[in-house]
Amino acid sequence: MRRYLPFVLIALFLAFGAQALFHKKTTKGPTASVLTTQTISAAHLVDKGEQAYKSANGRFTSHIADLVGVEPALASDFANGISFELDASTDGNTYLSQVSSSVLGITRVFHGTKVTSQSCVVIKSGSGVACPVTPAKTP
Repeated sequence: MRRYLPFVLIALFLAFGAQALFHKKTTKGPTASVLTTQTISAAHLVDKGEQAYKSANGRFTSHIADLVGVEPALASDFANGISFELDASTDGNTYLSQVSSSVLGITRVFHGTKVTSQSCVVIKSGSGVACPVTPAKTP
């Protein structure tokens, strides 16, 4: 029995220990490229929702909850880790939206239906991560 003990130990190591050493770790969640696309899409949904909200109520809103009722797809963006900040002017004719994820941040200012200011920052570079090239079009 003592003669075979080293072989048994080697076999057990190969069976269990090698799997732990060479196990490929997988990442969870969307890739950086997918998250970039979702962030840009969410920014467009916010703009579209704000325009729809203004058409219905005569003013922009500073509450993302008001926009989820108009654009239900925004709810899934919350689940994907995209964060939103909104601020509307006192008269309700101008609003600022900030949409960000772990890879990209987009800030837009609208006055009526026109983009008056837009900025974008790449937070974490990677394959497929880039800011939108052109300013947002009116939804």
